Amino acid sequence: MVKSKAPTSQDVARLAGVSQSTVSYALTGARPISEETRRRIEAAIQELGYHPNSGARTLRSRRSGVIGLMVPTPQPLSSGPMPFVVAISQEARRFDLDVLVVTADEGAAGVRRVVGTGLCDALILMEIDRDDERLAAVAEAGLPCVSLGKPDAVPGASVVDLDFELLGRLVVERALAEGCTRLLLFGRLEEKSRRNDSSRFLRGVHEAAPTGLEVVLAPGEPAQVAAFEDGLSPTSGRTALFGLSQELEMLFALAMTDRLTDPGHLFIGWSDVDLAALGTALAPIPRLTPRQADVSVLAVRELVRLLREPGAEPRTTLLPPQWAEADGVHRTS
Repeated sequence: MVKSKAPTSQDVARLAGVSQSTVSYALTGARPISEETRRRIEAAIQELGYHPNSGARTLRSRRSGVIGLMVPTPQPLSSGPMPFVVAISQEARRFDLDVLVVTADEGAAGVRRVVGTGLCDALILMEIDRDDERLAAVAEAGLPCVSLGKPDAVPGASVVDLDFELLGRLVVERALAEGCTRLLLFGRLEEKSRRNDSSRFLRGVHEAAPTGLEVVLAPGEPAQVAAFEDGLSPTSGRTALFGLSQELEMLFALAMTDRLTDPGHLFIGWSDVDLAALGTALAPIPRLTPRQADVSVLAVRELVRLLREPGAEPRTTLLPPQWAEADGVHRTS
């Protein structure tokens, strides 16, 4: 009796009307293929009784168990994306997911390259511009995506970010509550910044600031501390200072410690780190926390939702900023 030969991937390709390499792509996820082609390959596999071992599991689930995290290139004197990378990786492991970290230098081309490898089930994008070309590339690929940042338009992606407009309002409210007549903002802030977090923050500031509060945009580099001389001079009221950059805020505070102890100034912190731990004479100071860990955890959970619920509508989640008071109690207002 002649034993029948077990079907091969070549047999599957012939029956499905595709190349053998296309069958391999469908089994391994090495490259994206159309849904129609995938259905023909699945039907051929079922008809022939083909068993591609571990490849069959990939085909059935069409999952690699890997999510891509596109991060900005770290800058000197900056912790950059690391707090997000650590928190996202830890939360991803809770869902049995691995994280592939790539830098955003290549823009949309980098997204297409990552998608083309078939290695990632979904993407998290960081350092989002107001009009970010990477989101369009993700939408073209149809890959589940979460944007850590809120652009002007979000094609096909969910958004998880801090509520920067509320942040602006909270800073103004604190300055007014402390009797300040001037709010000095530093940290490369521009009215028409390409970064939407900056523009949203400034929008919140201007909407909340009454006529009696002077809002001044000042340079944020520590080397330009001398430029603050006039802004820090005594006035009829107090001057509040706030910088939308954690690293610049800490460097500025260290450079200006003697000046900022002046009761005529109110320094509002923006960091997960208490400046008192750096040995400054500024403690205790009111401090707002960026909630990097909270944003990261929610981003992973939103990505898992999109993966588990095919066809689920993307959504936007904005976390309220929190005050970190001296007693350790957090509040949003």
